[in-house]
Amino acid sequence: MHPDLGGCWKTEGCPWQYGVDLVGDHSTANPNPTPMDCIGHGTHVSGIIMASGTQVRGVAPKATMGMYRVFPCSDSEGGANSDDSVIIKAMELALKDGMDVVSMSLGTTGEWAESRSAVAAANLVAKGVIVVAASGNDGESGLLTSNSPAIGKGVISVGSVNNWSYKAPYIEVNSPSAGTLRVLKVYNPTDLNNFVFEAPIPLVVSNDVAGSNEGCNPPSTDISGKIALVKRGTCTFGIKAAIAQEAGAEGLLVYDFKAGAPETPSFGNNTIPATMISLTDGNMLAALAAKETLTLTSTNDKFATFEMEDGGRVTGFSSYGPTPELDLGVDISAPGGSIWSTYLRNNGSYASMSGTSMAAPYVAGAVALIKQANPGLLPDQVRNILSATAKPVADPQTGLKYTPFQSGSGLINIYDAAKSRATIDPPTLALNDTVFGPFTGVIHRLAGDNVRWASRTLKIKNTDTTRGMWVSMNHTAADSVTMFNRNGTLVDAAYGTSDETIPTWPANTKPVAGNTLPKVTSLDSNQYIGPGLTGLVTVFITAPSGLDEADRWFYGGFLNFTMRWDGESTQSSYVVPY
Repeated sequence: MHPDLGGCWKTEGCPWQYGVDLVGDHSTANPNPTPMDCIGHGTHVSGIIMASGTQVRGVAPKATMGMYRVFPCSDSEGGANSDDSVIIKAMELALKDGMDVVSMSLGTTGEWAESRSAVAAANLVAKGVIVVAASGNDGESGLLTSNSPAIGKGVISVGSVNNWSYKAPYIEVNSPSAGTLRVLKVYNPTDLNNFVFEAPIPLVVSNDVAGSNEGCNPPSTDISGKIALVKRGTCTFGIKAAIAQEAGAEGLLVYDFKAGAPETPSFGNNTIPATMISLTDGNMLAALAAKETLTLTSTNDKFATFEMEDGGRVTGFSSYGPTPELDLGVDISAPGGSIWSTYLRNNGSYASMSGTSMAAPYVAGAVALIKQANPGLLPDQVRNILSATAKPVADPQTGLKYTPFQSGSGLINIYDAAKSRATIDPPTLALNDTVFGPFTGVIHRLAGDNVRWASRTLKIKNTDTTRGMWVSMNHTAADSVTMFNRNGTLVDAAYGTSDETIPTWPANTKPVAGNTLPKVTSLDSNQYIGPGLTGLVTVFITAPSGLDEADRWFYGGFLNFTMRWDGESTQSSYVVPY
């Protein structure tokens, strides 16, 4: 066992008191005596929840833990899969053992809330267990990619936000003009073909006869015995690696086609050492290589911490809703991009990994702290409080907030959730059924006689039994997104091989017409709610009439509530995404 995770199993004083191996390393017929991890994923997730060491400290380091192993060791293609029956068995055992919180960093896209794993997770919630699950890593394929069991009723579905820094091994590039440069590389400790070159080796851009440097065709550049630098796009990572290997390259360096931290690629069964770097670093190296000779060295035992240019943003791979039932699909976001945590001891003991798999345990640890502070809270109350106290995430590309279909209510705020004195129900608004026509029940009209609109009523409870609460509300529009062309076909970006992104409105930070954004009005959003009492707020939400419905835009935003209690000058902020 990893020393930062207690180094023990079911002994007195050990944090690990529950759990079982349900799958074995390679066969469910041969489970191990303990649910020992062999691929690193479970070790990394566990560290985020409860590690207590000098390198890693988890969100809830004093939590009592259970581990129910549902994934065997990696298969021949480097992946690991499990069956719903095994996952459901693990949920049943967690319930039997009295777990307060269940965290699942797994899932399948393309399923409904009636899928087996989603129903099982919802049943756990109904029995009083708080269930947290990763929303999925299919965001680059656009909308409708939220995973099951995260979309189960009452399950807390978690999206990913990029870390503000990234700790990882680096590549040293020697440039005659720029000197020695450190370049962050993606590091997969279990990759048998790790990108390690202890002696200097030439680095060149691999161009084909058409002048493309994407590495999808045989190169016209001599890359034999060298490191080939190519850009992500057009073809798969496996194809790029196979072509470079066939041309005699000693290694492959792929740089991203979008800004931000590079993601962990899969290079298939090719034996050539390969890794990925950021767009910024790739552009820099390509420009230098065009005018001078570069060499590099690379090891896995020298680490550095790099500031991330996209820190705090919603991670591109984080899956989007809506669900097939048109619920948002994501409840909340947490740090999941470039997370440093515990890892297999025979593979370095620590590693940076990315995924909603890393965001979900962060929220699970937060839930444990909130339950510790408020033991009587029920699962729906915890979910509501987490959602209401989160902070919407700004999208620097548009000047608005990221769509709730990808970010949920925003970035988790553990302190505000633990200290919350109000609840809002429902925690999110799904505008499945809208009306086209004049407003009814409102004394004025916002956008003429015929608009597309919906009304929803929220229950706001003041859980402080000694002080009254003043409530006010305003509204913030979020990005509108689509993945369809006007003829109903998917845009190219939905297939994940293009450097395009899912179409978003606004397209940039320039001012846009007000009728291209949703609007919200309410006649009772400013009110006083007495101690321990509940108030009702009805909102009227109008769709952006300035966007063409043929483009199938999914719009949204945030209802921002400000609460102030009697005798206090400070205010607390709450949010409801729609």
